[in-house]
Amino acid sequence: MVAGGTGGHIFPALALADELIKRGAEIVWVGRPQGLESELALKRGFRFEPVPAAGFSGLGILGKARWLWAFLRAFIRSCSLVRGLDPDAVIAAGGYVSAAPLLCAEFSGKAFFLLEQNRIPGRVTKLFAWRARGCFFAFPPVMGTGDNCIVTGNPLRKEITAGHRHDDGRTVLVLGGSQGARALNLAAIDLAAALTNFRFIIITGRRDYNLVKSRIRSGNCELVDFTDRPEEFYTQATIAISRAGGMVLSELVTFGVPTILVPFPYATDKHQDANAEYLASVGAAIVLDQNRLPGLTSLVCSLMTDDARRREMSEAAYRAASPDAAQVIAERIAGCLAG
Repeated sequence: MVAGGTGGHIFPALALADELIKRGAEIVWVGRPQGLESELALKRGFRFEPVPAAGFSGLGILGKARWLWAFLRAFIRSCSLVRGLDPDAVIAAGGYVSAAPLLCAEFSGKAFFLLEQNRIPGRVTKLFAWRARGCFFAFPPVMGTGDNCIVTGNPLRKEITAGHRHDDGRTVLVLGGSQGARALNLAAIDLAAALTNFRFIIITGRRDYNLVKSRIRSGNCELVDFTDRPEEFYTQATIAISRAGGMVLSELVTFGVPTILVPFPYATDKHQDANAEYLASVGAAIVLDQNRLPGLTSLVCSLMTDDARRREMSEAAYRAASPDAAQVIAERIAGCLAG
């Protein structure tokens, strides 16, 4: 299992790994040595094998030369792992760390599979999808795909799929992904101060926790720096305000949470905009551009006081959910390998 970078890549891989273990698989996790994936994989008891990785986009000539050297080291390390482990399959859930192991798997003749969390495929998916045994999309992609690509939904942990919302009608959950989102964090501070009759749970990300804590000026906030158990907060949410990464959207719709989506404007290939547009098109979310955050207070107040609209959005979210994605993907992988 290869995944790294953000929680959006790591959490679906964790969920699929759990499902494969139920079916008798042995999982070895490959990721960056100091990344979030090493912390979470080791916490879950997986054997972890480090491989160096770095991003390629936006680098100058010297930076690209350094990247090439790092990639060669990662490729050599990956080939050593493939030879030593002799895996039945390599499953990659994204992040730059996936590229070298996938290339090595291809050269070694090993079956490999891809998990794609977004409607616009990431660069690793674009590069390897046509040679993969299977490519599993969380949402309908915005472009044509090969016969080996299907829409399954994102694999979700059993704690997510078994969860139920028991909101109190007054709780706003603000979350920006595993790394946080400063624009949302700062907007949440103003929201909480303006709407003191509502309760706010703000998942700040570790980077911004102390900043947000120092600027809070109302007593209706609960701050969380990071959690690998977001279901504890989804179950309390009357509405959510969120970035539009594929994983968090899959989790929110599974809990039927009406959501205001603020796509990260600098996301690669505008993939968050595409994700958000899809959920808005099915009626499960409202999309707000980041440059319109000053209007968030009136939008939140309107939605929180409109029970009928929230109920409609919640029903649409449930219809868009794919709680059995992990089982569907595991069965397809097993079928491919058996064939």
